[in-house]
Amino acid sequence: MLFHYHFWTPFIEDTEKFYVENGFRISLRTGKYQGDFQTFNPPLGWDDFREKDITFRIIEARRGP
Repeated sequence: MLFHYHFWTPFIEDTEKFYVENGFRISLRTGKYQGDFQTFNPPLGWDDFREKDITFRIIEARRGP
């Protein structure tokens, strides 16, 4: 069983899409926007914030319960 790992990538949206296409759900997105950490959690999708200059810190993908 895999519990937790870190994956650094400049291709954040594509990496998230890969996990969703393979049965994961996105449960958390945290990033720094305009100097403050904020959340961009679902139901927000990439169309809601793609054009903003966000430095993502954590995107959590879960599979199972």
